[in-house]
Amino acid sequence: MKDVFYTVLVVWIIWRVLNSVNVYRAKQSNPQQQPLRKEGETTVDYVPPTKKTINDDEGEYVDYEEIKKD
Repeated sequence: MKDVFYTVLVVWIIWRVLNSVNVYRAKQSNPQQQPLRKEGETTVDYVPPTKKTINDDEGEYVDYEEIKKD
């Protein structure tokens, strides 16, 4: 019974090591490429959506003239 347990344990450990090596190789061969930036360059990753503060049906446009008094 001990022999079966040790065999399964050794096979599981070898499988874990080989799986870890494959994951490491995958990360090394296909890194997430980030664009190269020049020194001092500013980039914006997130632009919040603009919200309209006044609805179209609220208020109305009134044209006016300034009248100067002498």
